[in-house]
Amino acid sequence: MDGDWREMLVPGSLFGNLHIVKLLAPSDDQSFAERFLHEADFATRARHPNLVEVWDAGRDAATGLFYHVMEYLPGGSLRDIVSASKNGLPVERAVSIARDVAHALVHIERNGMVHRDIKPDNVLFTADGVAKLADFGISRFEQGEDVHATRAAAVIGTPAYMAPEQMIDSHEVDIRADIYSFGVMLYELLAGRRPNAGENAMNTLAKAIEGFSFADVRELRPDVPSALAELVSDMTLPDPDDRPRSAALVLMRIVQLVDTSEDDAPGAAADQAKLPWYRDRGVLYAATAMALALEALVLAVFRAVRGG
Repeated sequence: MDGDWREMLVPGSLFGNLHIVKLLAPSDDQSFAERFLHEADFATRARHPNLVEVWDAGRDAATGLFYHVMEYLPGGSLRDIVSASKNGLPVERAVSIARDVAHALVHIERNGMVHRDIKPDNVLFTADGVAKLADFGISRFEQGEDVHATRAAAVIGTPAYMAPEQMIDSHEVDIRADIYSFGVMLYELLAGRRPNAGENAMNTLAKAIEGFSFADVRELRPDVPSALAELVSDMTLPDPDDRPRSAALVLMRIVQLVDTSEDDAPGAAADQAKLPWYRDRGVLYAATAMALALEALVLAVFRAVRGG
């Protein structure tokens, strides 16, 4: 993690499953421990296939060290992949990763949470290439106390990926700030560089306040489909009111991008006519919408039962 976070990763085996023990080095600043436990609290409750699993957390009585027991992800980080790719990832690969991240964002939004630090370093991969969002240490819940409220002057997040409103007030942002960061990351996956590369945070903020948007990703990567370029542009608009208002809407557009790219392939129309009902485009879109609605309903019922 960035800044004052200090961690040690120790491999181990728990009930036959390889795991990582993540330790927080001793510090006189209690906020580090608060962030560390805040991350574990969310991760152990809001499980999802595209979120890194945390199985246990606490403080060791003998050493006084705070720890997480979390799943081991041998596929490395998205930062590793981006660094190895000078001119961006293949479009299909970038969209596939974006779809996994969008699923994770839908889930955390449904749990009333804002991540506040979406960036390639916080996307990790399983052995078979599934992307998982990690690091909830600086996240906040839209309802309830922000564990960083006592440090109101602090900028929470990574400036290169932060939405303009997050640079101004990190404590009052909603999911649209995560969508902005996600858009900056997706731009980087496609172009091999961030849209604000070479600028400091204040320059980026000043331009956003003046209403300037980032250059079209196709200026650096002409083969990016127009629909994908438009999505990246919409996600990174300076005014949060102009961005997609929810992670679910971003996910739906990504799903459509995947299907459109398949439709453009030679013989796609003929192949589509031969597909069984469960591969039909309309059915897939409807199923995606129903799944999102069902997840929201289950979460609402769970909250109602827990509240009662």
